[in-house]
Amino acid sequence: MFNKIIHYNYKDFLIGFLAIIIYFLLSICETIPLEIAGVDIDSLSYTIKVIYLIIYEIFIMATILLIFNKKIKKDFKDILINHKEYYSKYFKVWLIGLAVMLLSNAFIVFILDNNIAGNETTIRSLFEISPIYIYLSSVIYAPIVEELVFRQGIRNIFGKNILFILISGVIFGGLHVIGNITNPIDLLYLIPYSSLGVAFAYMLYKTDNIFVSMGFHFLHNGILISLQFLTLLFS
Repeated sequence: MFNKIIHYNYKDFLIGFLAIIIYFLLSICETIPLEIAGVDIDSLSYTIKVIYLIIYEIFIMATILLIFNKKIKKDFKDILINHKEYYSKYFKVWLIGLAVMLLSNAFIVFILDNNIAGNETTIRSLFEISPIYIYLSSVIYAPIVEELVFRQGIRNIFGKNILFILISGVIFGGLHVIGNITNPIDLLYLIPYSSLGVAFAYMLYKTDNIFVSMGFHFLHNGILISLQFLTLLFS
């Protein structure tokens, strides 16, 4: 029995580690297929680039889904039975994470007189250029891939404990901020982004079902991007 537990944890660790490594490798190799094919990236139209990005993200998503295939099947059966209990119970957890996010953002932007987060600026500018791509990427791709990699993957590595919640939250927040740090105050944006990461990680910690955090991630991103759509339409 003890040997089975050790083997199971070891296998989980490898799956989580593999998912994280493959995600980062595929993310940094985004243009390599085009380079191998001898395609001049700069000569491509914006529409072709967007189509390529969508196809590439589908490839990444399919790869990550395949890695967690057994876990996804198990959790899907569970969510079909317990979805009402899960989503009603953890709705308040999402609201708390959202409240911390909004309040900390307001503190940074208005009280400290800092600009909006660089990640948010990038999303807004891309949204104006290609709203359909941003919608698909933010509302479908991101919740699926980010929850599997940065929630389930980290959960597999660190196990079911408080440490997993903190690490998952901070890494999730850091990845949304790290490429847009221009001054020390920008590090404060770790708080709003990490707050949601912690909320999503807590959901997985309590339910052991990835579809719970994934569902609320869908909801959160869907609301934000829909608001962006409305802003674009009426601006």
